[in-house]
This record gives sequence, C-alpha cells and structure tokens, in this order.
Amino acid sequence: MEAGEFKKILAAYDTKLDEKLSLNVASFKSINLDKSEKRTLSILKYRITEIVVFSLLALFMGNYIASNWNQSHLAISGIIVGIFTLIALAGSIGQVTLLKQIDFAKPIVDIRNKIELVNTHGLLFVKLMFLSTPIWWSFIVVGSDSLFNIDLYANMDADFVLKYLMVNSLLIIPLVWFLNKLTYKNLHIKWVRKTIRLFTGSKTMKALEFLNDIEKFEN
Repeated sequence: MEAGEFKKILAAYDTKLDEKLSLNVASFKSINLDKSEKRTLSILKYRITEIVVFSLLALFMGNYIASNWNQSHLAISGIIVGIFTLIALAGSIGQVTLLKQIDFAKPIVDIRNKIELVNTHGLLFVKLMFLSTPIWWSFIVVGSDSLFNIDLYANMDADFVLKYLMVNSLLIIPLVWFLNKLTYKNLHIKWVRKTIRLFTGSKTMKALEFLNDIEKFEN
C-alpha cells in the first residue's frame, strides 16, 4: 500500500470519527435540553403558584390594613407584612418573566445562564428572612390578631415596646450591609460562601458559582 493511499484511508477514518463524535455530542445536548426544558416547565408552574399565593396574601393584607387603619399598631404591622409580601410577589413575577425568556434554540451558555439565574431564587427568600429579623414582631401581631383575634400589643408594656423598637432599629443598617454582601460577586469572601451555602443549599450555591465564573470569563 502506497503512502498516499494510506493517508487517504486515515483521512476518511478521521472524517467518519468526527461525524460520529458530532452526532453523539448533538444527541447528548438534545437529551440534556429536553430534560432542562421539562424541568423549566415544572419550575414555571411552581412560580405561577407562588404568584397566586402571594397575590391572595397581598389582597388579604390590603384588606387587613384598611380594616384596622384606626389602630395604628395593627395598621403599621400590616403594612410591614404587606411590603414583604409584595417583595416576594415581585420576585416570583421576575422569575416567571425570566423563565419565559429562555429560548432553547439559543446557545447553551445563554440557556444555562438564565436557568442558573432561576436557581438563585432561594437566595431572595433567605435575604427576606434576615431582613425581617428586626421586625419579626409585626408578623406575630398580624397572625395573632387575624387567626385568634388577640391583640398582643394591648397586653404589652408601652416602655418595653418603645425600647425594643429602638434596639431593633439599630440592627437595620448592619443588616442591610450584611445582606448586600450575599451575592455571587462576593463568593471569594469565605464567610459569604459559608453563609450562602448554609442557608440556601448546594443547588443555589452551584448556580451562584456558575454566574460568578461567567462574569469573570466575560470580563
């Protein structure tokens, strides 16, 4: 066999091998995209359910505030709970908007970027949980009044309530600073990584790490 013919055989073999590899990669991507699309539809249904629940809660809080407008402590507590409800509602609406923007015909990186943004949703609720710490009493006041018709404020000492509110108000600024740090851009900070991992879990953490890597790559 001449060297030229041997080279042609090798070239033909390489071409067939490349074609098979391309088909396998395309098939693998297709399978993964199918799974991602089904998972995305499942998440979309869950987020729509969140919107319905938070919308009903927002309507309830609006009615509660209006009904107790003449009782300042109940009205203020209702407004605080209502604000947190609206933030959660806005977050769920943003998620639905993002999910509907996912086009599985676009490049994998673009699809993955949006999916991982969806997976970071858990961090929003963690931040809301921390942010509500200084004013957790408002949830108790509204809950006890709505469910059991018990006005807790009426049974509390006025001086104690005033001192409690003053102490908790001092926590707001450091708490806002703390929550502002909890972002994928600060994953290089050890305590930020540990805090996010502790309160959100591995899925959210992986999503944040991916977004951080993408931003570093683009820059």
